[in-house]
Amino acid sequence: MEQRLLPHMTQRGIALRPVSAAIIARRVDGLLEGDSSRQVFGAAPLRVATRDDLAFWTLDTWVGDSRTAQAGILLAVFGIQGTPPPDCVVIQVADPYAAMALLLKEFHEPLIAWPEPKIAWDANIHPTAVVEGTIWPGAQIGPHCVVPQGSEVGWNTVLEANVTLYPGARLGSDCVIQAGVVIGARGFGFRAEGDRRIAVPHYAGVEIGDRVRIGANSVVASGFLESTRIGDESCLDSFVQIAHHCQVGRRVMMASGSGLSGGVLVGDGVEFGGAAQVAQHVRIGEGARIAAKSGVSHDVPAGAVFAGFPAEPIASWKRAIATLRKLSSRDS
Repeated sequence: MEQRLLPHMTQRGIALRPVSAAIIARRVDGLLEGDSSRQVFGAAPLRVATRDDLAFWTLDTWVGDSRTAQAGILLAVFGIQGTPPPDCVVIQVADPYAAMALLLKEFHEPLIAWPEPKIAWDANIHPTAVVEGTIWPGAQIGPHCVVPQGSEVGWNTVLEANVTLYPGARLGSDCVIQAGVVIGARGFGFRAEGDRRIAVPHYAGVEIGDRVRIGANSVVASGFLESTRIGDESCLDSFVQIAHHCQVGRRVMMASGSGLSGGVLVGDGVEFGGAAQVAQHVRIGEGARIAAKSGVSHDVPAGAVFAGFPAEPIASWKRAIATLRKLSSRDS
């Protein structure tokens, strides 16, 4: 899938007006550790951020990916324990997620600029559709679809009835999007403000590859710092949920009712049974298979078959079920 950057995006996330660590620390009432003159020009998830990026870390200890982070400036919680990543300016704040949201409002939002809409002469657009985005040749836009400015429908892609795109939703070529699908809605993210929860804008949009099929009434949510992506030739059944900034590989199959929480990474060729669910930030290796109604809470190796709740290798799950049946039979 070729990455299609909008003017306010970067290769790793979203663009910022150039801003120094000193200014950031003042804006968020933070405690600065490191070079106060360090500047960043974008914001990105910690796993892909570079020296030019602002990122954030919400745990109270430097563990996992945070220990090798390459971000130029990193927001972290007050009193975080352990050794911070090398050559990274750290700004400690009360709530890194809320601080990031406030900084994006000031330093990213003014940069948002959507391309001028273009509609191919041979696109087939139903009279009831609302089309203000870019429509490539051969595309078909069905009844009551919404294609706003900043969205894009690729060559020969079909939107059936009542499909809703949001700004920043970009679809590749030869896709079929069935009735009632929503692509690019704001992700499920909220920052705390006292005892209230304030919805956080999700700026990074959605990228859909070529020859993708999405079943009726499915939802693909916009990313927060990184676009939510679905790779070429993937097929989603009806009522599938893809949460904010998930990265779904090529030729992934998801049966009806399955879903991914925020930030899940799915390798090429993975298959999900019906109603299988995956917790946030889990990584599922290439070619893995997840049985129907499984609940995946930990990383899954490439080629593995997992089942159950919580999900485990299917051989272990079968042994556990057999043991339970024996115990139940003996007790009865």
